[in-house]
Amino acid sequence: MAQLSSRQGEQPRLGEQNLTVIHAVGQSLAIGPIFSAGIISGLVASAAGYSTPLSVLLGSIGALALGYVIALYAQRFAGAGAMYEYLARATAPAIGIFGAGLYFLGSLFLGAGGIYIALGYVSNNFFVNHLSWNPPWWIGSFIALAIVFALNHFGVRLAIRGILVLAFLSFIPFVVTSIVIIAKGGFSGNDLTTFGTHYSSWNAVFNGVLFAVTLFIGFEAAASIAEECREPRRAIPIAVLTAIALCAVFYILVNYAATIGYGQKGIGSWAASTSPIADLGNKYVGKWMGFLIDLAIIFDMMSLSLAIMVSTARGFFALGRDGFLPRWTTALSPAGTPLGGNVIVAAWSLVLIVWAIIQSWGKSSPLPSEVQTFFVTTAVGSYLVELIYIFLALGALWILWSSGRRRLQDFWAYLVVLAGLATPILAFKGSLSPFPVYPNNLGVWIAVAALVIAALWTIVIMMTRPERVSQAALYAVGEDAALPIRGMELAPDAPLE
Repeated sequence: MAQLSSRQGEQPRLGEQNLTVIHAVGQSLAIGPIFSAGIISGLVASAAGYSTPLSVLLGSIGALALGYVIALYAQRFAGAGAMYEYLARATAPAIGIFGAGLYFLGSLFLGAGGIYIALGYVSNNFFVNHLSWNPPWWIGSFIALAIVFALNHFGVRLAIRGILVLAFLSFIPFVVTSIVIIAKGGFSGNDLTTFGTHYSSWNAVFNGVLFAVTLFIGFEAAASIAEECREPRRAIPIAVLTAIALCAVFYILVNYAATIGYGQKGIGSWAASTSPIADLGNKYVGKWMGFLIDLAIIFDMMSLSLAIMVSTARGFFALGRDGFLPRWTTALSPAGTPLGGNVIVAAWSLVLIVWAIIQSWGKSSPLPSEVQTFFVTTAVGSYLVELIYIFLALGALWILWSSGRRRLQDFWAYLVVLAGLATPILAFKGSLSPFPVYPNNLGVWIAVAALVIAALWTIVIMMTRPERVSQAALYAVGEDAALPIRGMELAPDAPLE
């Protein structure tokens, strides 16, 4: 039976604080590194060509800078609402509420719906290519959603264990394939000029960076389980930075191997392939490796779906607990998971899956209708989440300044935050210049509509519940705020006010 709170007048709280750094790392690792390496890396290659590894390296540096930004917040604030609590307490409550609206709407489009459309399409291709079975594409979408909802409903530890297992299994075929390609010398030998511009230009490299930074979207997912961690102000910063570093090494390895695997003249085949790493596995290892790589991508997409439901559902729970959403959004399952939030995510996912089923783009898109719908939904989510990254970076500058870090030796911290600020701005430039045409421009206009909805929602709350607004996410500030990480102090102990 669902429960709204433990006792009359007591704020509802999620399950026990029994999660560790490993669980937090698992939550952050579920950003879809296998899916990104297998599919999105082709976009980087289409822009950067033979210098793709350099673009990925620079994008990784930008992601680490953004990770530092998140760590600054995570040292100070801990709760279930993550970005909501960070912005509400570090800047102003109204900004936190508005930012929460943008972030969680973005999450609904990006990973709580869009990912299930992609799962259905990718799993259908897997069945067709490897099992000679062609079921309706949406069968995989509904099955994946049911599994993800069940794992999230019966406990966060179960969900994150599932994430860790899927992530581990997914990494193996990609790493093995990459090592084999490098050991064999690829198409024409190992070539470190891929980390330079000998066969390309800096303009092409930076165009590749615009796509490379999108490989890391969602790395902040660990912040959503802070309320259930034993030492959240240590665990979350460590988890975020560790996950980004691990993914950076993985992305650089895979993209270098793919670059030399296709060779200078074969980069176009990489960008055009629907499963480029599987093609390399077939060529350099064996047909069985292509099978495992395609299966690994499905596992990783499941892992990503789990993580998005974990984080987004907890965001709705946090907003409901503060009185900004209906009280039923604070309902908990017997396992202490946010039942109300899980239902919202599942219901919205069903809406987007049905939209993809009935939508027909006709001659306006050469892609299958479900793929085009996926591109639109993920574009909406990416725009909104990248906008929140900008908010967070600007807020991090204020954190540094207000905490007394104004000496010359602190200048490096501001440079890192500014690099983090530049990362989402570059991503916007890459996706909006030139401005997309129909139907891809729908992603822009739906994102603008979401921004307006979030702004109106914030204004209504400020007018009708001013007392609650002033207390927004106050619980996220604990006595141990700004606790430094052992051996890696990101900021000195300092008052928050």
